[in-house]
Amino acid sequence: MKIKIFGLLLASSLVLAACGNEEEEANEDTTETEGGPVTDEETTEDDQETSTDYGGTDNDAATEENTEDGNEDSSDESDEETSADPSGSSDSNSNTSEEAESTETEGTSNDKSDSSSSSETGSETIALEDISLTADDAISLAEEEAEGNIHEISFENEGNGWVYKINLNNGSEESEVIVDHDTEETVDVRTEQEDDDDQNDVVDYGSLNEAYDAIDEAIADLGGGEVREWSLSMDDGVAEYDIDLIYESQKYEYTIDAESLEILNSERDD
Repeated sequence: MKIKIFGLLLASSLVLAACGNEEEEANEDTTETEGGPVTDEETTEDDQETSTDYGGTDNDAATEENTEDGNEDSSDESDEETSADPSGSSDSNSNTSEEAESTETEGTSNDKSDSSSSSETGSETIALEDISLTADDAISLAEEEAEGNIHEISFENEGNGWVYKINLNNGSEESEVIVDHDTEETVDVRTEQEDDDDQNDVVDYGSLNEAYDAIDEAIADLGGGEVREWSLSMDDGVAEYDIDLIYESQKYEYTIDAESLEILNSERDD
């Protein structure tokens, strides 16, 4: 009897053990199936589903469009704010331009002032090459207005321009004829009574060296300079040129023999 009971227990144990093994194998198969390696196709599909479901690719495209629209709106707003802002960069550039124009205007004004001042200073002298009307031509114009012997010739600036002054004496009256250098016309004739006609004071200009040559001689001796004035007259029977030059802001006086062009005297006038 004991042997039968033992046999039944043993058989039951074996049956239970067999059933337990089948359940473990079934569980292992299920685990391998569920936890097995995932294929690329499955991963791609999962990613696509995840992207679509959770704002993936479609939402990214929409986000990029929104970002571009936002940038454009920001740019438009920035332009509008700059245009509306009175203190913006446009006005700043405008102010800078206006300041530059103001500076240029002031500089131009100063330049004109300096030029005017220089012109006034330059009117006190004239370069030898700028004397276009010769003394001989001025004498011819003067003799058309008055008669007599020439006693003196001068060339100077009266403030309104350069003129020749030719003094003629006919024994009963003395005339001063003024000839404009630029217009080459007689602008005035001044006459006064004169009883003394000293033949020793008569200047025979045609027999003398021209004023141009005497001035050139003085400038060559000085080393430069421009004419301030000059005159020709008789001194103790000798025809002499008295020439005033300005050189390096200094005044120089020359006395030159009209016949020989010899320098009789030269000095700086302090």
